[in-house]
Amino acid sequence: MNSRTKLLTLIIAGVVVVAAAAIVLATTLHRPKEVAKPDPVAATVPVALDAEGLPENFSIGVVMTFGSSGEPGSEYNRAAQGAVVAAHRFAQDGADVALPTQNDSGTEDGARAAVRALADQGVSGIVVASTGPQAVAAAKAAEELNLPVILPYAEPVDPAPSTWTTKPSAASVEGALGAALAGKTRVLLVNDGGPVPASVQPTQTFNLGDFENVMAAAQAAAVQTGDQPLPLAEDAPEGTEAMNVAEPADAVVVSAATPQRLARLVQALQSRNVSVPLVLPDGASAPAFATALAELDGTASGQLVTVAPAGGDGTALQQDAQGRGMSAFLSAVRLAAGESTVHNLTVDAPFSGDAWAADTASHDAVVALVRAAATAESGDPAEVSAMLRTMSFGPGEGMGGPALNFSQSNALAVEAVPAYASPQDLGLRPADEEAPRLVWVPAPATP
Repeated sequence: MNSRTKLLTLIIAGVVVVAAAAIVLATTLHRPKEVAKPDPVAATVPVALDAEGLPENFSIGVVMTFGSSGEPGSEYNRAAQGAVVAAHRFAQDGADVALPTQNDSGTEDGARAAVRALADQGVSGIVVASTGPQAVAAAKAAEELNLPVILPYAEPVDPAPSTWTTKPSAASVEGALGAALAGKTRVLLVNDGGPVPASVQPTQTFNLGDFENVMAAAQAAAVQTGDQPLPLAEDAPEGTEAMNVAEPADAVVVSAATPQRLARLVQALQSRNVSVPLVLPDGASAPAFATALAELDGTASGQLVTVAPAGGDGTALQQDAQGRGMSAFLSAVRLAAGESTVHNLTVDAPFSGDAWAADTASHDAVVALVRAAATAESGDPAEVSAMLRTMSFGPGEGMGGPALNFSQSNALAVEAVPAYASPQDLGLRPADEEAPRLVWVPAPATP
C-alpha cells in the first residue's frame, strides 16, 4: 500500500466515527431498535488489489445505454462507474485492466451489435450495465459468443452456465416487500406503468393513466390515506364540514416504468402531504431516482422504503469483514476521484463527477472477472467462465458489497431487505455539492 493510500484510509477511518451518529438517525422509522455497536475500526482490506497471474492486455467489455435524460436502460449509468474504481484498484498494484465500453442504443439490436463489437476487440468477459430487453439481448449475444457475462442490474432469461446476475432474485424481493408491508392491511397501489410484485396485494389501485395528471392522482391518493378530506358534493349546503375516508390506506406502494417517473409520483404524493410509508419496489435505488427527486424538490426521508441487499455506504460503519470491505471500496472511490487522470467509462468526463453514485455491484462484477482470469492465468473467455463457476467471493477477495457465489446463475449470496431513505451525508465519499442527498439504509436484521 503506498503512502497516499494509507493516508486516505486513515482519513476514512476518522470520518466514519463522525458519520456514526448520522446513520443512527436514518434508521428509526417503523423498525426495531438496533443494538448499539462500538466505534468502527480502521479498514484492513487493502485499497490496492493484486491480480497475480492476470495475462497482459486484459480487458472486460461494458455494455451501457448512453444518455442522461431518462432513456430506459440508462438509469444505472452513474452507478456503473464502480467498474472504474475496480480497474483503478488493480492498477495500483500494477495490473492493467481495460474497460472498453459500447452503447446498446437502447434497443435489442443495438445490444447485440455492442456485444459483437466488444468480442471483436478481444474482451475476456462482459458486464452489462443496462436494464430491460436490451440487457437480456446483450446477455444472449454474449452466450452465443461464449463470453462470460455478469448483469448487476437485470435478470437474464434462461441463463447459460456462463451468465450471472448479482441482482436480488424475484423471490428475495417478494420476501423483502412482505417485510416492508408487514402489519399493513389497507394498501393503496399508485402505478405509472411499473412492475408490481405478486406479493403486493392492494386493496385499491390507482393507475396514472386514469387521471388528468400526476397531481390529480396524488390528490386522490391523499384522500384515500386520510391526509386530504373527501371532496364536498356540489350541492352541499354552505358550511358543510369536509370529512375523511372512514378506513384510510395505511401504506402506498408506488411503481413506475422508470426511476424518473417514480420520482415524479413520489414528489407529487409528498406535495399532497401523504404521510403513510411510500413503498417503492423497483428503481428507487438507481442514481437516476435520487437525481430526479432532488430536481423536483422531493424529500428523502424514512417515509420512503425500497428493497435492496444488505449493504450500502453505511456498511462501512460495521466492525466486521463486510464493513472493512466497504471501507476499502470507499477509500478507493475517494482516491480515484482525487486523480484528474481517472475518467468515467465513456472517457468523456472525470470520474470525480460520478463518485457519489459509483456502486459496489459494478465494481464487484469487474473484480470477479479479474479474479477468475488471474486464477486461470488466462484471458480466454471459456477458461474464465469455467474458473468463475468454481469461485465465491467476499471482502477478503476485494468485494465491496455482499458476498457472491458464482456456482449459481444468481450469484448474490444474501437476501434483499427493506431499506429506508435518509438525507444524511455520511461523509464517506468525496464532497460534491451537486450530488443528491439520498442514502438507502437497510433495516437491521431481527434476532
